[in-house]
Amino acid sequence: MIIDSARALKEVADEVSLLRRSRQHAQALLNRSRRLTTLLDRSEVAIGAARTLGQRLGEPWTPPARLAGAEDAIDRWRTALDEDLGAALGGDLFAAVEDGVERVLADVERRASSSWKRYTAQMTPETSQAILSALSADRSARSTVITIRRLADSVNRLRERQIPTADQIAEFDKAVSDLRAAWATLDVASLNTDVVGFLRAANSDRGASLSLLTEPVQNWLMERHLDSHYVIRPSD
Repeated sequence: MIIDSARALKEVADEVSLLRRSRQHAQALLNRSRRLTTLLDRSEVAIGAARTLGQRLGEPWTPPARLAGAEDAIDRWRTALDEDLGAALGGDLFAAVEDGVERVLADVERRASSSWKRYTAQMTPETSQAILSALSADRSARSTVITIRRLADSVNRLRERQIPTADQIAEFDKAVSDLRAAWATLDVASLNTDVVGFLRAANSDRGASLSLLTEPVQNWLMERHLDSHYVIRPSD
């Protein structure tokens, strides 16, 4: 895998940097080592996100088509480091490594970003400020509405990430779980029980069945111009 190859190459560069006495060579290797570190950091985040989100979406991980070319460039530069350090540092071999890895990274980052957008769209409960404003008028629901707003803000903030880290994916899942739990505990004395039941179900992980879209629910949504806020999707 490209992360392993790049990491091994960085280790070689670090070792050679320590062993060579030439200050010029050592500085050149140090600069390349730093650039490899940056690429490694990006690779680990992007590939980790793509793998994790692919599993959640049922899309098995497949290596990028351009991976083989990047690994070939890494192997050529690694060989040059062993055989002719001056040529390795003065030629175009490292530029080919950077270009190859950048191309692979671009593919992986696009995949990770697309997967994140689709995953968050599927998992985020449907909520609007208009609904929350309507619910907050009921004293029994006020504290729950505050919690829902706080959690919804956290979810939306995480959704704005281009490519999430593993910690951010876990944070998003926790916020979504807590948000659904808050909806499930909603107790609004002033609302029709059908409306409360619909809102709880619609914001759960299973969604609301058509049988819950009763006339009182439809009227409540239409009166607040919220009838287009919820959509119908087939169940699994």
